[in-house]
Amino acid sequence: MEANTEIKNAKARIEHIEDVLSSVAAGELELRIESDIEDDLTGVEQAINLLIDDLTHELKKSLKMKQEMEEKLHKIQDQQKTILQQQEDLMELSSPVSKVWDNILILPVIGTLDSQRTQIMMENLLQKIVTTGCTTAILDITGVPTVDTQVANHLLKTVTAARLLGAECIVSGISPAIAQTIVHLGINLSQILTKATLQDAMIYSMKKNEQLVDGKVKTNYVDLDDN
Repeated sequence: MEANTEIKNAKARIEHIEDVLSSVAAGELELRIESDIEDDLTGVEQAINLLIDDLTHELKKSLKMKQEMEEKLHKIQDQQKTILQQQEDLMELSSPVSKVWDNILILPVIGTLDSQRTQIMMENLLQKIVTTGCTTAILDITGVPTVDTQVANHLLKTVTAARLLGAECIVSGISPAIAQTIVHLGINLSQILTKATLQDAMIYSMKKNEQLVDGKVKTNYVDLDDN
């Protein structure tokens, strides 16, 4: 008996296969080839459905991995933003500018200076000069172990900018090591008023503001002797 190889509704079924494949390619992953007829084309239809199942599974797996990677990336970016913000906050806290007397500001600096920290110091000091109207600012670097050319240039710019705002900037506490470094680097600090110690800078500033009488500072808190 000769086998029946006749395929029923071949044209319509092939068109249906093409439509399903086109829709799947466009993203409609739930579509499948449906047919109630069993003949030689049925195996092809089933094989195509299995192929679509495999592709759909792999695509969903890939999308899930992509989503997880994006979530991890966003988490890392958020952590980096938090770290950067914390670093900026620490920079701000490590460069406090305080009004310690009538018309006198002080910026004590402790630790290693770099260009970024020096820039923040300059911005904080200049902003404080503007908001308080003080005309004397003391930049005390007693706690700074060393400086380089960039930091020294930033200090020069800070003093110049303060002068432009109508304030005199005094640098105190230059250590012998920093002094030797400045000389070795050939940096000219002749335009900067310097004092050996913070106390010297304070006494000079208060004398300038006519607050020092008979060698003592009159205050409601303490008396500083002019030794």
